[in-house]
Amino acid sequence: MKVDGFRIGLVTVIVVLFGLCGLAAGMYMTQARHLVGADYTAMVTDVVRAQEDPVKLRLGLDSLLDSPDSIHIQQVSHLMWLIPQRMESLRHSLENSDLPSQGYAPLLEELDYVKQQLPTLGERVERVMDERTPANLDSLRVLGLEVEEGLAWSYSELNELLHQASAEQRRMMGWLSTAVLLLLSMLVVVVGGLALSLLQIHRQRERLRELSETDALTGLSNRRKMQEMAQHDFARAARQGGALSLLVLDLDLFKEVNDRFGHPAGDKVLKAVADVLVKRVRESDVVARMESDVVARMGGEEFAVLLPDTDRDAATRFAERIRGDIERIALPEPADAHAITVSIGIATAAPGEGFDALYTRADRALYRAKARGRNRLEHA
Repeated sequence: MKVDGFRIGLVTVIVVLFGLCGLAAGMYMTQARHLVGADYTAMVTDVVRAQEDPVKLRLGLDSLLDSPDSIHIQQVSHLMWLIPQRMESLRHSLENSDLPSQGYAPLLEELDYVKQQLPTLGERVERVMDERTPANLDSLRVLGLEVEEGLAWSYSELNELLHQASAEQRRMMGWLSTAVLLLLSMLVVVVGGLALSLLQIHRQRERLRELSETDALTGLSNRRKMQEMAQHDFARAARQGGALSLLVLDLDLFKEVNDRFGHPAGDKVLKAVADVLVKRVRESDVVARMESDVVARMGGEEFAVLLPDTDRDAATRFAERIRGDIERIALPEPADAHAITVSIGIATAAPGEGFDALYTRADRALYRAKARGRNRLEHA
């Protein structure tokens, strides 16, 4: 259960990490696409609006040359006021941008020249209004065309410059986004690898702990695990006042099985005895704990069963059933004609007694059972 909890927690951390990285990457990509080139986009919008000015100026001057009218004069006058305002706004935006000045400096110079011509253009408009001579009309037409072409060329070049800069910025942001995603992926891989390594280390530690507490042949708890679990049971018995008994079992004349039929046959006998003990504990109504906690192989052919909430009489009945079960074990070939029996020592804990003292008394009772003929029970 501890391993499962650790694994679930680790997997949860990895999933959360992947989710956060994916969320961060998605938010970055969205915001990058949204914000990239925002300044350039604003300037492009201003340039596009400014590009309408030379067209409007041409139309206004043509209308004025054809028929001088107060409306046409107002339109031209408004444009000559608006054009310098747009120039200054664009100059301010360009000088505060990241664009290299050598790219837009010639364009600003051209716009400055056009701006200088606007007062002269205004004077020629007034001249035409005062006196519509062919010379005045030609003079206004020529200067108007010069101003219009200067504005149109400058704004067109500036528009192209800004589009190129915006496209370059988007390419750079694309590369940056790819780099960020790559770094996030590498981070996820590294953290995932570390997490898997930690999981593997944890599994190995759990496996080593399990091996240190488990008998490799039978799968039962070993002496160390039995002593560890006994501490909990003794503490519980002290708190709740319940009885606690211990059975120590030793197979009779087991050495003869190994000598006559070989150690492989002896190993099969030990496994069969372990299965009997586990089955009997699992079916018992006096043991509420798992069998791995209360059944142990103490070494060699010796086993122990710890019985929480079990008094002397109940432990005796339980031990007698085990003795009978073991006596009826059908041994594997070539020892199938041989019968195996067990001697059992029983001890019930006295108030304040610990596991070591209880085990010592049960072990002495076991040796009395051996001395009195084997295949029997003895109480401490």
